[in-house]
Amino acid sequence: MSDLPSREMGGHQESDFAIIINGELVVVPQREVSYAEVTAIAYPVPPTPDMEFTVTYEKAEGSKHEGILIAGQIVEVKKEGTTFRVTPTDKS
Repeated sequence: MSDLPSREMGGHQESDFAIIINGELVVVPQREVSYAEVTAIAYPVPPTPDMEFTVTYEKAEGSKHEGILIAGQIVEVKKEGTTFRVTPTDKS
């Protein structure tokens, strides 16, 4: 059992994937997660309307296990443990 706070996206099923976003356990229903989905989970209400985010990930599935996720991209997550860090970025 994890000590991390948990947020489920939909009902919990065997096909769910447990990922961590900014230290919070989140259950998603699909193996591929997009930049838009990760940022919306991390910041349901952005700090400012035009805020951009830097998204890094680690422990992902596939050939690229870690990196930077940018707008329009997706990453394939593991069944458990893929970790994302979402940081608001000033546009200046």
